[in-house]
This record gives sequence, structure tokens and C-alpha cells, in this order.
Amino acid sequence: MLADLGALAIAIDPETDRKAWSDILALADRFRLSVYDAAYLELAESHRLPLATLDQALRAAGATLNVALLGL
Repeated sequence: MLADLGALAIAIDPETDRKAWSDILALADRFRLSVYDAAYLELAESHRLPLATLDQALRAAGATLNVALLGL
């Protein structure tokens, strides 16, 4: 499993630190999400990536922001 994980093209988003106390907290408050889920939502929205989650609250927030959704 660790070899598979190491093969992924994982990158750190340089904007996340800057947005943590503004945009991400605002999303968490607006949609009643954890900061972790709000960070995931903000990342998907800002990079125009689909959101892969089965969490209903996170899916609803993504749909409201017109983020593409993967999963059921």
C-alpha cells in the first residue's frame, strides 16, 4: 500500500495556508462543515476538481457551489 501511495503525484497546495483563516473557515461556517471538510471543498472548488465523497453535507455544499461530484 505504501508503494502505491508513493507512486501518486501528490502535491501541496501553496494557497491553503493563506486561505485557512478566511475562505476555509467561512465555508465551514456557511455549510456547517468541519474545517477539514471545508478545506477539501475549497480545494475542489478553487482547482475546478470533482469532489469525491459520500458525505451528504459535503455533497450538498459542493452542489451549491457547482462543484462536480463523484460517487453515488
